[in-house]
Amino acid sequence: MNPNQISIADVPCLLVEPAGQPIGTVLLYHGWGSSMESYQFFASLIAGWGYKVVVPELLHHGQRGKLDYANPEVLEKQFLEIVLQGVKEARSIIDELSASSGCIGIIGHSAGGFIAAGTFAKHASLQAGVVINGSCAWLRFEEKYLEYMGKTPLTPEERTALKAHDPFTQLTFEDQRALLLLHGKEDTTVPIDSQRYFMTNMSHVSSEQLHMIEYSGVNHHVTLKMLEQSKLWLDRHIGHKHN
Repeated sequence: MNPNQISIADVPCLLVEPAGQPIGTVLLYHGWGSSMESYQFFASLIAGWGYKVVVPELLHHGQRGKLDYANPEVLEKQFLEIVLQGVKEARSIIDELSASSGCIGIIGHSAGGFIAAGTFAKHASLQAGVVINGSCAWLRFEEKYLEYMGKTPLTPEERTALKAHDPFTQLTFEDQRALLLLHGKEDTTVPIDSQRYFMTNMSHVSSEQLHMIEYSGVNHHVTLKMLEQSKLWLDRHIGHKHN
């Protein structure tokens, strides 16, 4: 399971392959201020479950540059741009992987969770997704964030532009595709509100295809129980198709 740095669709990626024949492929997206290299352990863990893992580097992260990640103004200006670019690049990455990778799933944490949600919404070929401490209701999240920060609300034009990419309006669950949301109840970085809002409005979707687990006492972190649920979800919706 030695990691290799490769390029897929001109995006630097970390590739970690399992010891045996892969049972599927997982795209793993890192968060704001992180990098593909810092996700090597996470990727190796998923590879240990039997999956080929690809960790794309986000724009302005790791090998693709640096930002002042702790600066709220930088976050405000760059966050959605990086998320949307990540979703756009994912299309090309998935296209390249599809020919040789069997079933494909996606996992993301934090900003990577936004990308995982946006990508899952736009690509019907993805069989399973896991969004950890992210959001599937981008407009709701952005409105609440601006309100909390005392910033100017979105203009009608900005709302329309965001809705065009928002998983809340784009997501469908045809062909037994399945999405799992995992979120810390005490998350102060990406508050749980937008995920609860999403689930309330998606109550018509079967729990076999859309499920959310909330974790008491957990802030903006990935826990062992989250990893366990991620594995069970991937195995149920990707692994069984390999057998």
